[in-house]
Amino acid sequence: MYRPVPRNEISDAVAHLRDLHRQFKPSNDRERYAFERCELVTKHLLSNLSRMGNHPTLSLLLEIADIFSLTIEGAHRLFGYDLGGIREYDLRLNGSRTHIESPHERLRPREVHRALRMRCVRERKCKQSGSDCAGRAE
Repeated sequence: MYRPVPRNEISDAVAHLRDLHRQFKPSNDRERYAFERCELVTKHLLSNLSRMGNHPTLSLLLEIADIFSLTIEGAHRLFGYDLGGIREYDLRLNGSRTHIESPHERLRPREVHRALRMRCVRERKCKQSGSDCAGRAE
């Protein structure tokens, strides 16, 4: 599931991925922008690798997957994570007790969060003022 990977092994793999991308010459502005972004992110990653914690952030893993055209599993594997093993362990541990429910097709995640946030703000204001806010809209 997790195998600690030495920093030099990660930097060698990132440098190898960068070299593979350098073989492809950009032919238009979009490809040129992607090439420059890859160079900048690689430079930032290699220079900050020694200061990074043991576990990279999800946003960093997603960015690495995006710029190097890796799968999410490939980006995780670069840092020593085996998602297949984690899935297998989760299945054995949780079995059929947990499952992911998909939201209603017309309900966007942001709407849910916005509604909950509005409710919390309304309840806080009601508590502060000492009034009964039942049914009152803002």
